[in-house]
Amino acid sequence: MRVTPKITTSNFIRNIHQQAGDILKAQEQIATQKRINKISDDPIGMGRVLGYRSKIAAIEQYEENIDQGISQLEFNEITLDLASDLVLTAKRVAEDYSGLDHTANQKQLAADQIKDLYDHLVSLGNSKFNNNYIFSGHATDTAPFSRDANFNATYHGDDGQVRLMVGDNVEITFDADGRNIFQNAANGGVNLFDELKNLIDGLENPDAVAGSAQIKATVSPLYNARQQINNRRSEYAPALYRLQFTDDYWANLKPKVQGALANTEQTDIAKTVLELTNLEVAYETTLATAARIIQPSLMDFLR
Repeated sequence: MRVTPKITTSNFIRNIHQQAGDILKAQEQIATQKRINKISDDPIGMGRVLGYRSKIAAIEQYEENIDQGISQLEFNEITLDLASDLVLTAKRVAEDYSGLDHTANQKQLAADQIKDLYDHLVSLGNSKFNNNYIFSGHATDTAPFSRDANFNATYHGDDGQVRLMVGDNVEITFDADGRNIFQNAANGGVNLFDELKNLIDGLENPDAVAGSAQIKATVSPLYNARQQINNRRSEYAPALYRLQFTDDYWANLKPKVQGALANTEQTDIAKTVLELTNLEVAYETTLATAARIIQPSLMDFLR
């Protein structure tokens, strides 16, 4: 095979383009500190990189859900702790005023106290976390409780639960139906608001004997109402434990996935700089050699 100047020139040009491309690739790796910047750099490696990135994004979303869940459960606990204390206060009022040794004026003052306490409990039932009502089920933009002028309470939410995705196909739920906390009579529990209304009615009853009987009848239900609230608080504990345990799991796994991503994607800067230096030397040598060998002559132009 006869090697013509044209073949020699084509080979030099092809080699120069290849070396220039290798130099640009090395420069890009140094600039980005990544060995893989596009699929063509390493198709199999890029697939792993995308998988690691997807996993890290999922873990970060799970961690965000967990943080929100822990914060909400802690907020719920504080809210119901206050509610429990208010119900205890109402129970003590019922116990203190169940006899016949208080004047009508004293009972009216006590009734006013229970009315304020009633409204405070409605306010707690309408508590918000992150601008969402926490005891209205899925109807988080609707205040769950209201009352009329006669202290009859109405629930406006639904029976929804809080659902938190904390892992691949792993969901943690906890109840958000306020009726199960404050109005559980339909399920064999206590309607707290009804009992407070009965207590108010008994304190305001002009018939002292009948009023005393009404007041006394609320003592046991108010005790049970407080237990009802505290039972719901205890139900938060397992959910809180699972959230904390899962959070620890992701906290331990995330650095490992990030490390695998770095090992797959990132470049050895020192090694790449050395390779770049060698590539530049080779490139300059090729250019110098080409300049000496590829010398157009008069005969080249005449052909």
